Parts: sequence; C-alpha cells; structure tokens
Amino acid sequence: MPFSPKPGARAGDCHLDLCPPAELAQSYARCYSLKVPPDLIKPRRILSETELGPCLKAGASFIAVAEGVITPVCRAGLQREYIYILCDPELVALKIFAAPEVLAAAEEVGVRPGTVFTEESCGTNALALAREHQRLVAIRGEQHYCQLFKDWWCVASPVKDPNGKISGYLDISMHAEKELGLAAALLQTLVALIERELLLVELTQRQQTDSIALAPLRIPPEAAAKLTPREREVLKLILEWLDDVEIAKRLYLSIGTARTHRRNIYQKLGVSNLRELLAKLSR
Repeated sequence: MPFSPKPGARAGDCHLDLCPPAELAQSYARCYSLKVPPDLIKPRRILSETELGPCLKAGASFIAVAEGVITPVCRAGLQREYIYILCDPELVALKIFAAPEVLAAAEEVGVRPGTVFTEESCGTNALALAREHQRLVAIRGEQHYCQLFKDWWCVASPVKDPNGKISGYLDISMHAEKELGLAAALLQTLVALIERELLLVELTQRQQTDSIALAPLRIPPEAAAKLTPREREVLKLILEWLDDVEIAKRLYLSIGTARTHRRNIYQKLGVSNLRELLAKLSR
C-alpha cells in the first residue's frame, strides 16, 4: 500500500516544526470527549453523493482554481506518492488529486470526495488542526489519534480568498518516510498560487464595475516616494503578478527577504493585501 512506512523512519528526517505537543494534547482531549475510537480504521462520516452535491456546487469556483494549480503538479509525477486533499471550510473533501494507484489505496481506507476530516469523524489530523489554529500544520503518522492515519505523514493549510475569508483547506499526505519539509514547501507554494488565482478571478468578475485593471499598474510618484529603491523594484514585480518565490528569483533574494519587502511595502502604503494595493494604486 502506498502509505506504508519503511522501517527506520524518524522524526529527525523532517526539517519542519511539527504541531506542538500542547496542541496535540488538546486535540486528543477533544477526540476523547467526542468518543472517537482510537482503533478507528475508516472515517466516521462520509457524505453521500446527494449530500456532497451542494458542497461541490458551493465550492465550484474554488475547485476549478485549485484544480488548475494542482493537476499539473500531479501530472509531472515528481512526487508520485503524494496525495492532495482539497476540502471546503467545513473539512468536507471536495476533490482528491493523486496517481491512480494512490487514489485506489486512499479509497480503501475511506478517503474520497465526501469524506469529512473533522476530529469527530477522523480524530486528530492535519486538516482539523489547520482549521483549529488557522495556519499550516504538520503531523507525523504516530501523532494521529486514530489508527486510520498512523501510516500517513501530513501537512495542511488554510486557503483564503482575496478578502481573507477561508475558501477551504489543502492537505498533502505521503509515505511516513518522506520529508515533511519538502511537502510543506510545496504546500505553501500551491496555496500561494491558488490564492493568487482566486484574486484574479475576483478581479476579472469585477472588471466591468470596478476601476481595478488587470494590466500592470504604474507606481504613482507619491507612493514611490515612501519606498526604498529596492522596495520600488519589488513593487514593480508585484504589479506584474509575480509571487514572492518569483520575485526572489528575479532579484536574487531569499524568499524570506522578498516577503519582508512585500510586508514593508504594504505597511508603508497603508494596505494589508494585494487586492487593497491594486485598488489603491488604480485610483
């Protein structure tokens, strides 16, 4: 089975801060209170096709955007044993992306569209913890509350729309011996791309009634005066729709430095996100 661990997998194989013990303990306590059996081998709640239908309809735009980002990664086959689980805000699985043999193995344990990944349904898991703490969460196989996911190492993150509202959650699960740090970096990149595409969708929808243009904007002199020369360079690339990874490559910076420049630009211009920045510069 694709999710069976190899002997000798160690926590030290992962170069990533895992879920803190206190947060895990709180999750275990919730699972105990919910009477979730530790020997659970399949999710307790999987929606029927009829029940899943409204969820798919409500999340259609989110699914389409995420599919456009995740599918090319799956087809590239670089991490063929990975499984990508896209959920709505209530942790209902909307779509599963993986190689055919991985999808088949996941189906055997009840992981499919309609599976509900709440703690009540599946015990402690990365998706439930990501929703609880509203941030990226990584978890090793043995840290899961239920037997169901003991062979899976997982990382999950919220995905937000341009207004900061949760569109859903994305999880990457893999072999126990695989490095979570690599999966976390991939997850962060995918989430950033999905969020950028969600912004583009919103801007396209509003183009007829909003003054925000999709073409790269010019930096007004009054805005440029507030920024350092390097920040002006970064802002120019932001307005060309480059993300932090692409900006870092273009300017030979670390990704962290690119993110710091973006944060400083937002602060100096009095905005909190890309949508607000575009709106301000288009006036």
